[in-house]
Amino acid sequence: MAAQPLRRLATLLAGMVLALALLLGSLPALRAQSDVRYFPETQHTLRGAFRVFWEANGGVEIFGFPITEEFTGPNGRITQWFERARFELAQGGSTPVVELGNLGLEITQGRIFPKSPPIQNTADRRYIPQTQTIIQYGFKEIWETRGAERIFGFPISNEIQEQLESGRWHTVQYFEKARFEYWPEFPPGRRVLISTLGRRLAPPERQAPAPPPGTTATPPAPMPTPLPPLPPSINARVTPEIGPPGTTFLFVASGFLAGERVGIWVTAPDQATFGTGFQATADNRGTIEGENINFTAPQNALEGLWSFNARGVSSGREAVGYFRVTRVTPPGDPGRLGRVAHDLLGRQGDGFIIPVAAPPGATFVLLARGFQSGEEVSAWITGPTGRSAPIDPARVRRDGTTAQVSVATSGLPEGIYSAVARGRNSGVTVAAAFSLTRDFVAGPGTPLPGNNRGSATPAEARPGGVVQIRGEGLRPGEPLEFWITDPSGTYVLFPDNPVADAQGRIGYSPPLDLQIQPDSLPGVYGVHFRGKASGARVDVYFSVTATTRAASDPDGVIGQFRAFAGAASPAR
Repeated sequence: MAAQPLRRLATLLAGMVLALALLLGSLPALRAQSDVRYFPETQHTLRGAFRVFWEANGGVEIFGFPITEEFTGPNGRITQWFERARFELAQGGSTPVVELGNLGLEITQGRIFPKSPPIQNTADRRYIPQTQTIIQYGFKEIWETRGAERIFGFPISNEIQEQLESGRWHTVQYFEKARFEYWPEFPPGRRVLISTLGRRLAPPERQAPAPPPGTTATPPAPMPTPLPPLPPSINARVTPEIGPPGTTFLFVASGFLAGERVGIWVTAPDQATFGTGFQATADNRGTIEGENINFTAPQNALEGLWSFNARGVSSGREAVGYFRVTRVTPPGDPGRLGRVAHDLLGRQGDGFIIPVAAPPGATFVLLARGFQSGEEVSAWITGPTGRSAPIDPARVRRDGTTAQVSVATSGLPEGIYSAVARGRNSGVTVAAAFSLTRDFVAGPGTPLPGNNRGSATPAEARPGGVVQIRGEGLRPGEPLEFWITDPSGTYVLFPDNPVADAQGRIGYSPPLDLQIQPDSLPGVYGVHFRGKASGARVDVYFSVTATTRAASDPDGVIGQFRAFAGAASPAR
């Protein structure tokens, strides 16, 4: 995706200018991956907000491997146990927040530890007034550099000697959420370990191994009635081979004399014929092709088997390309453009990523807030395997308490990734997952999906035209999630929450009437709303034709969506 459109979109969202670069590279399809990560070491999985938090805050070294699946705990929260921690999903306003269980307090319940009088803080020793304790040397370094009270809580004891489960005596210190152990026989830098308190406290009945994703026995989805196979085309190819009324089918044929004129017509299921209105000229290979050799099935088109027919004027040679017009969703593609991707993509802290999904060549921008003004912010990216790579500091820009991280993904393998930013002094960590996928690419020739509880008028527009977007069937006055997909495959979730009107409608007041710009990307656009209270969906699609630009256009179509979202959102 070009840098300029993303820069403009980010400006609208964040109120600041981003300097983004073109990104070249190959990224994977989301259909080959989900956000689920399976750990054969413990035979458990990690996903969603828990996976983002785990990967952004130290992973196995700090928390250990997962030892249960997610479940609803006694406090009503979604909970998951790890070797060294317990994650709980709390609600922080409108955004889920991962909180850590107080394992240190729980395992020392009933024990009383002596308090310490204040001391002068030094590089090696520090007094913690909140709990009247002292942390020092290696324990102090690990606590201060790996998350401090946010991850471990405050210390609840001083250093003490304790016999561990192995039977050996070690120097340990208890914290609200953890226990540190000192192992002098290990090499420098590796002598402080975090105890596996999760192993001791997690309910045994929850620790049964889980099968890898995709191997559980789930009831099969109802199979659609298979459509009859297409006859083999003769010296020809039609793209796409199947689509609903309104689809534009492209025709390529070969086997003619070089330079001869070729007559073309289309035959309907009732054997009626439609002339394409012109003849094509075969090239020096005897082939006819090009975007002008096409047929758009009208909205009242008969469903069934259609064909392109071509005959050389001089040679009499013929070519036939078959295609099907049907309102039945093709098997294997159950509404891919309407699939919700952002439900699988967790976030931590006050941040947002633009876009949340995109195909090869995209640049992602993490907008992270809450840092100390002027502090250094480091950033990295964590991939599907859990391996992390630093992001060039030149790609991290600061504006007060906000950081803007430009995430380059050239050459990365397939999967779901997390972009992470952390303040050096504050320890504030902001992370957001994003998907590398071609699933939402919908260029020229893509069949126009059916609308759900809404309409786009007209369904096909040209530059200079206006498309009217309307939706209904929502709960009156409820806030809505709002996202779009464009022909390039970019999936943008908007931070604004427009609201349905008193009749449960959207796009009426204020209206959502889109002016199609001269350089808007050709292909299919998807406009999606989902009620945050009811879960009701509105999905509307329209296509843009006869354009020349090969990059998305947020200042045109997408920019108008952004303006609409702001206008339709409650006052803040």
